[in-house]
Formats: sequence, structure tokens, C-alpha cells
Amino acid sequence: MNVRSFTSLRGVACLAVVGTHVWTIFDLHRLILGRYGSSSLEEFISTLVDRTLNGQAAVEIFFVLSGCVLALSLQTVSDGPDRSWIKAFYIKRLFRIYPALWVSIALTLCLWPLIKTGLPSPAYSAWALDAYPSQIDARSVLLSLAAIYVHLNWPMWTLRVELFYSVMFPAIFLMVANERTRAPFIILIALLALAPIPRSFSLHYALAFSLGAFIPSSRVSGNVNHRLIGLALVPILMYIRIALETRIGLKTIETIEILIAFLIVYCLFHNKKPIPLLEGRLFGYIGKISYSIYVLHFPIVFGIAAALVAMFGTAEIQHNPLLMASLLGVLTLLVAVPLSMVSNRFVEDRGNALAKHLATQRLTRSRDGSVTQRTVHGSTTPHDPARGDRV
Repeated sequence: MNVRSFTSLRGVACLAVVGTHVWTIFDLHRLILGRYGSSSLEEFISTLVDRTLNGQAAVEIFFVLSGCVLALSLQTVSDGPDRSWIKAFYIKRLFRIYPALWVSIALTLCLWPLIKTGLPSPAYSAWALDAYPSQIDARSVLLSLAAIYVHLNWPMWTLRVELFYSVMFPAIFLMVANERTRAPFIILIALLALAPIPRSFSLHYALAFSLGAFIPSSRVSGNVNHRLIGLALVPILMYIRIALETRIGLKTIETIEILIAFLIVYCLFHNKKPIPLLEGRLFGYIGKISYSIYVLHFPIVFGIAAALVAMFGTAEIQHNPLLMASLLGVLTLLVAVPLSMVSNRFVEDRGNALAKHLATQRLTRSRDGSVTQRTVHGSTTPHDPARGDRV
């Protein structure tokens, strides 16, 4: 099932998101135009890197992967009429998402005195100036801890989407896993994605989770080179926004990217040939700690950027924008990766272990109750609905 490659793909996508934020915090286009002009090599390099680091497409990869991996995890526990697996699923999702998120909010609060010193810098982009509020109060902290308010850690908007579709996912999984409801349901979700509903509602992302949930149930026929097709689709996903951004709306572009991301994950799932880049240890380990990198890197980027402004001054950043952006990227990884290793081991892993323990207890109690009830009614071979077999 190529789950190892999935982990590496998540790591690559995570690095793309980090790179996007690093490359966006300084207003490189304006700074380079002011110093070198529009036809300079520096402008070409800046534009090429900016276009290559399609962070939004990487997020859509995350959503499709989530749907696929969650469906894989539910396939083994969802048989039978008993629905205790749904409660166990919710417990695991809560402990998967929230602990590392809370650590990221704590990190933001610790770095806030440094972060806010850099925000007045003329070297910052308009996006960077809008990333944080002017002041942090108790209400914004509490809402951030619940993943409702996103301006203390901008990537949290994707976690809000993840939480919403985590609530919906058992229903999505059941509709997609059932052969009779699968096609009508996916068609309905596709029509919903194409409907003129404001992008801010994030309803088009239902297509990413639904298509991802479909992948484990999909079948292939014939001799198809899934590796070749999947690899060929990667640059298309990276650069298709350039070709479409002036012709159609942003939500439609994202919907197209979701379809391409689905095809990439689909091909990876059914691939039977080695992909060395995704099977190596480096991206595999980055993928393992990618969630911590994802939620922790944002305050780190802004903290280091503020430190660069304080150390070198705005004039030096304006004088060497590409060098400073590259230095920001290197320093971000040097800080974020070790910190994420610690977070993964002591926060994520322990949270996942606790969630597994609580979920197993619930499933066990449910199974014991079902067995006891059938035994009382005289059954000598009680049926376990949580497993769908005889015990």
C-alpha cells in the first residue's frame, strides 16, 4: 500500500509549505525591482522559486493523503453494525491534532515579543504584515487553542479544515466504502465543489477528503505505469496555477489542483515500482515529523526574520533580498527540525499512544457489552460486531 511513500510525500509537501512562507515574508518582488530592475537574474530566480514552491497545492496533497490514510485505518474496524469505532476515531483525531497545535501556540506566545519587533519593517510583504494581529489578548489565545482563530499561527486554517472534515469523515467513509452510494456521493461532492459557494466556506475541500477516502477501495486493470504517470503529474500540479490564475477563479483552480493531487496519490497507492526519492530515509523522517514542522515553523520563521531585521537592519535586507531570504530558510530549518523532533517524540507520539489506549478501552468495553448481551440471550457463539466475525 506504499504507506512509506505516503509519509515521504507528506514530508516533501511540508517542506514546500515552509519554503513558501520563507519566500513570502520579505517583499522580494518589490525589493528586487527597486534594486535590480524587472529583467534581472535576481528577479528571474525569485519568480522561479516562488512559482515552484506552490504551498497551496501542497496543502491539497495533505487533504487527499488524510482522506486516504484515514480510510485505510477505518477499513479494519468499521465492519458490522456496531458504531463504537466512530468514537474511537474521534478520540484519535483529537489527540492527533491538538497537542502539537497547543505547543505551537505556546511557542508563538514565547516568541511574540521578538516577532512584533519585525512587523514594522518596510522589507516585509503585505501578506506578512497581515499574518499577525497588532495585539494578542486572552480571547484570541483561547480561540487559537480551539483551532478557531488562525492569526496566531496562520497554517492553522488548514487544521480548522481538517477538524471539520474529521467530524464528517465517518459519514464520508461509509458513503464511499459502500459500492451503491460511492459514485452518486462523489458526483454530489464534485458538484458541490463547482457550485458558486464562497471559497471561505472551504466546502470544495470535501472533494479532497472524499477522493482520498475512495483510493483504498479503488481497483486497477491492465498494465499501467503508475510511477511514470504520478511523477509526470507532479510538475503539472506545481505549475498549473501559473497558466490558470488569470483565467478562472481561485476556488476553481484549487478544485483542479485537488483532482491532480488525487491522481498523484492514487498512482502512488497502486504503484509497484520503486521511487528512490520517496523510499529514502531523509524524506521519510521529515514526513514522520512533518506535522510538528508544519505547526511550529510559522512563529519560527517570523521570529528569525525579526532577528535578521534587528541584526542587519532593513537597509541590508533591501540591499540583498535573495541572500537574506535564503539565510532565513536555512536558519528556519536548523531551528524547526530539531524542535519538531522533540515535539514528535514527546508530544505527538505520547498523545497518539494515549489516544490509542483510550480508543482501545472504548472498543473493548463495547465488544464486551455486545458479547455479554448475546450470551445472556443464550447465544453460544456470540458475534462481535466491531470485528464482523465470530469470537
